[in-house]
Amino acid sequence: MLTPTQEISRLKTFEERIDNEGLTWEMKGQFQKALDSYDRLLNEIENLSTTSKSEKEENNAAIAYLLMRKAGVLLQTGKAEPGETLMNQALKKAEQSGNSLTIARAKMGIGVFYGSTDRFEEAEKMLKEALSSFNQNEDYDNTQGAGWALLNLGGLYGKQKKWTLAQKKLDEAISLLNAIKNWVGVASAYELKAKQNTAEGKLDQAKQDLLNAVLYYEKQGMKEKAESLRKSIENKNNKG
Repeated sequence: MLTPTQEISRLKTFEERIDNEGLTWEMKGQFQKALDSYDRLLNEIENLSTTSKSEKEENNAAIAYLLMRKAGVLLQTGKAEPGETLMNQALKKAEQSGNSLTIARAKMGIGVFYGSTDRFEEAEKMLKEALSSFNQNEDYDNTQGAGWALLNLGGLYGKQKKWTLAQKKLDEAISLLNAIKNWVGVASAYELKAKQNTAEGKLDQAKQDLLNAVLYYEKQGMKEKAESLRKSIENKNNKG
C-alpha cells in the first residue's frame, strides 16, 4: 500500500501529465488535439489495476479531472449539453475519490455550466461552495482553485449586470492569482473586466484591461491569444 506522501505524488503525476499532454493544447486553441489526449489518458487510467482502496480513490480523482477537462473543451466549442453530462459524471467520480480538491473543482465546473445556461442561482450556489472548500487550504492548487472560483463568480455577476460585485470578485481573483503567478487566470480576469467595462461604457478602462490581458497572456506563453487581443485593440483604435 502506498504511503500518504506516495499517494499524493501518484495523483500529482497524473495531473501533471493531463496538463502537459492535454491542457497545453487547450491553451493553444487546439481543442481536438486536447480531446484526443484526454481520451488516450482516460483509457490508460481506466485500465490501470488497483490493489488498494487508496489507489482506486486516486484513479477516481484522476478520471474526474480528465472528465472535467473534456467537459470544459465541449463548453468552449459550443457543446454545452454533452459537456454538462460529463461534468456531472466528473462530480460523481470526484465524490468517490474522497479528494476535497477534486470535489471542489468539479463543483466549480458545474457552476460554470449552470452559469452558461443562465441558471444563475444554482451557479452561484455551486461556485460559492467550491470557493469555501478551496479556502480551507492554502497550498498552490487550492489557492488557484479559489482564484478561478472568484473569477467565475465575477463573470456570473457580470452576466446579471451586477457590475460593482462583478468587478470586486474579478479584482480579488487577480490579486490571488497574481500572487501565485497563475498568469492565464490573471489574463482571463482582465479580459472579463474589459468586457464588463465596455458594457458599462467605460471604454478607456476597458482598453487598459485588454492591454493588461495581453501582457499576462504573453507571460503565460499564449502568443496566439495575445496577438488576437492586440489586433482587437488596434481595430478599435482605428475605428476611433
